[in-house]
Amino acid sequence: MKILAFADLHGNLDALQALQAVESKPDVVLFLGDIVGYGPEPQPCLSWIRSNATYAVRGNHDEAAARDIPCRCPPELEVWSDADREYTRRMVRGADLEYLGDLPLELTADVEGTSFYLTHGAPSDNLGKPLPLTEVKDKELTEEIAHLGADVVLLGHTHVPAMRQMGSTILVNPGSLGQPRHGTPSPTYAVWQDGEIQIRHIHYDLSPVLRKLSLLPLAPEHIAQLQAILWEGLG
Repeated sequence: MKILAFADLHGNLDALQALQAVESKPDVVLFLGDIVGYGPEPQPCLSWIRSNATYAVRGNHDEAAARDIPCRCPPELEVWSDADREYTRRMVRGADLEYLGDLPLELTADVEGTSFYLTHGAPSDNLGKPLPLTEVKDKELTEEIAHLGADVVLLGHTHVPAMRQMGSTILVNPGSLGQPRHGTPSPTYAVWQDGEIQIRHIHYDLSPVLRKLSLLPLAPEHIAQLQAILWEGLG
């Protein structure tokens, strides 16, 4: 049984294609939110998730696009996130927008006797609260997961990959496939196979997605910022 888990695709079809090139077809795909936002190709990414994700949850950018509301980003990013939302809503319409808005905020899936809890942010605040696993104190993590009863807790939102063991529960943030922010531009994701989980990296050619970003109907400084995040792996 091979389970593929990833988060924060953010309209980056090139990163998604790079993932497909290096990983054989999984038995189960778990997606942890933010199909859209920031990237140049929200519609093809959404179509792929609709067709291939076994289980998926809603991210804050998915929520913002579906409901045309702010994405609860830091204040310094609001002007950029608003422009991204407008672009996404031009590219994604009708039933696909409804799909984004109808995705659950959290869910628990049982796969061959192992229970996986999925959400985008934190169990206590699914869309707004980041839970950086390398920084959060044990007490806070214990309070976050105490009621879940899951063997594996899967989180996104931070764009930084990490794993942490709390008692019998493994917490995993696979990082971001579409917009890494862990100091290098390599997308990250997680694979569960034969009872073991690993975070894996991909190296891919950034040129196509950087070129696509340059053609977006956004302010030049906004495009430059999005390109810099991808190029540097920081944001």
